[in-house]
Formats: sequence, C-alpha cells, structure tokens
Amino acid sequence: MTSQTSASEKPSQPGPESLVWDLPTRLFHWLLVVCIAGSWITAEAGFEWTETHFLFGYTSLGLVTFRIIWGFIGPTHARFSSFIRGPAHILNSARALLNRTPSTYTGHNPIGGWSTVLFLAVVGTQATTGLFISDDIFYAGPYNGIVSGATAGDLAGLHHLNFNLLQALVVIHLSAILWYRWGKRTPLIKPMITGKKALADEQLDQAIPHNYLLRAVITGSVVAAAVIALVQFAPPPAPMGFF
Repeated sequence: MTSQTSASEKPSQPGPESLVWDLPTRLFHWLLVVCIAGSWITAEAGFEWTETHFLFGYTSLGLVTFRIIWGFIGPTHARFSSFIRGPAHILNSARALLNRTPSTYTGHNPIGGWSTVLFLAVVGTQATTGLFISDDIFYAGPYNGIVSGATAGDLAGLHHLNFNLLQALVVIHLSAILWYRWGKRTPLIKPMITGKKALADEQLDQAIPHNYLLRAVITGSVVAAAVIALVQFAPPPAPMGFF
C-alpha cells in the first residue's frame, strides 16, 4: 500500500536515497499485515484461538484509527490530501499502470491512494462488526449484548462477506506489487521497509525531513487507550431473553 507527488514526465537520473515513508506509516503497514494474516489464521484454527482472533481485531481497529488520524496530521506522503485525486488523475494513473515505464510518483499514485482508503474502510468494517457478533457457543464481541440476535446475525454475515472482499484486495495488492517489481521495475517493498527512495533532482524537495516520532507516539498512545477503554468498559451482556 504504498502521496501523490508525481512528475508527469520521466524524472532524470535518480540521486541518493531520501526519506519518503515515515517510520509510523511503515509500522502501521507491517503491523496491519500481521493482523490481517493473524486474523485469517486464527479464524480457521478453531475455537481455542478465538480470543487471539479478537485481539487481532482490536489491534486492527486501533491501527485503522491511527492511520486515519495520521492521514491528516502525518508528514506529506502519509496525508490523504497528497494522494486522494479525482477521476482525471485516476484515469492517467490507470494508463500509466498498464505500461512498463517505471513509476514517477514519489509516494502513492492516485490508484494506490484510493486503494489505501479502500483497505482502511474494509479493515475498519471487519474490526467494527467483530465487536457485535457471537459464535453462539462460547465467545461474543464486547458489544454483542447491546444488539438483537437478528442484528448480530446480520453483522456476522457482513463480517464474513467483508472478509472475502478483504482477501480479494490482498490478492490484488500482491499482484500489483509483483507487477511494479517485475513489469515496471519499481520496487515497492524495500521503500516500505527502509522508508527511502532514490529521487531525481526535481523530486528532492519532496523528501520528508524526519519521522515525526513524538507526534506518532502521542497519537498512538491516545488511540491505544481509546481502544482499550472501548473494550474494557463495554456494557455488560444483556440477560438471556432480553430481546
């Protein structure tokens, strides 16, 4: 999931690597990968892994919340304003996607930007619906007791359907990474690990100065506290037969 900051022409010879992706954005990305994989595995592993499955869900909810906030207060290429673009930009990005010319975008291209938004929406939906559903045997989300059985069943259906959509998005995302690496000769994984990309001279002013760690720690702490409070102070389950 790699701000629209692009050059319409192919840039000149790349220079030294510069910081583009801040550490908080990179940590978000890889922690979300772990949570999606962990949720997938624990969902298939049986009832004894349900509590772990819930923990992955709570963590995913916190990560999505952090990333939404970071999309407004983070550095340039993490901000939604840098990569959310209209139809004309998306069409140009789609045309560029189909050729083998290396990408000239410093951060997300418009398609990658909207893919990021879609991932946040789908993962957020997955984590939120999980708060309300139950397996009808041993485990229930912390807010299962405040909805009727019918509503919980509808949310459970959405939870499972939405996960199919999430799986499809993961496959598309991995396919795009492979295409960029082998078709367009533009690696996406290494910059999301190191945070650095080789920028052309005309792109050097698009590098970010540092990782904004203090801002990220404060934001992450507030989000973590909010998610913990959301779970710990959930209302008690309704008595049997209440609905």
